[in-house]
Amino acid sequence: MTTKEAHRGEDRFERLSAGLSGVLDPDLEALDAMDRVIAACVEFTSATEAGIVLGDPSGTLHVIASTSERTSDAEEAQLGTNEGSCLDCFSTGKTIDVPDVSTHEAVWPTFAETMRERGLRGTFAEPVRLRDGVIGSLCLFAEHTDGHDDSDVVVIQLLADAASAALVRQRDAGRLRSFQEQIDDAIQARVLVEQAKGALAYRRGIRIDEAFQVLRRAAHTAGGGMRAMAEDVVQRGADLGTSV
Repeated sequence: MTTKEAHRGEDRFERLSAGLSGVLDPDLEALDAMDRVIAACVEFTSATEAGIVLGDPSGTLHVIASTSERTSDAEEAQLGTNEGSCLDCFSTGKTIDVPDVSTHEAVWPTFAETMRERGLRGTFAEPVRLRDGVIGSLCLFAEHTDGHDDSDVVVIQLLADAASAALVRQRDAGRLRSFQEQIDDAIQARVLVEQAKGALAYRRGIRIDEAFQVLRRAAHTAGGGMRAMAEDVVQRGADLGTSV
């Protein structure tokens, strides 16, 4: 039995409790809190990848977190073409569960093609809510067409609520005054991470996705957050050579 299969057993809700506590740490920046949410999605459900998009006050969605480059590609493809599970989830406020995206090619032609090219077959999107409104989508992707069982769905709903609660915790802690500031701050951090990925890939002669995983692992190990780690790479020339 793999580690992930063990976590999906009877004890996974106990393990998830510790993960949720980590997400709700008020000292975390929004980017790191969202990264912990999507990491938990992959660890505790049958999803292969996960990501989060959040909407600004104008309703424009922004990719805030993704577990890999292909996840980011799947999210960006939706934002660029205005089609896909995350968009439908955000606009309707409803859970979108499509175990096999090939069944939705007529509705999501570009998204379905992007998923196929990236080796992804199923998608699930859960609304991220703040009070009575929908502020984003927690998006899961799978290499299989098995879908998600009832326990998975409960975990996903808990994690979507945790994403919202993490943003509220930050506001209550007085770090940022408004949701818009949180979105802007997370976007700025994401841009810095993208720059760091490129710099790491060049310095170490590795693929962009490998560079992203090096950065994520280094941030988790150091406990200082991805923005701080990205600043080390971009501004101080670090190559995180001991973080593989």
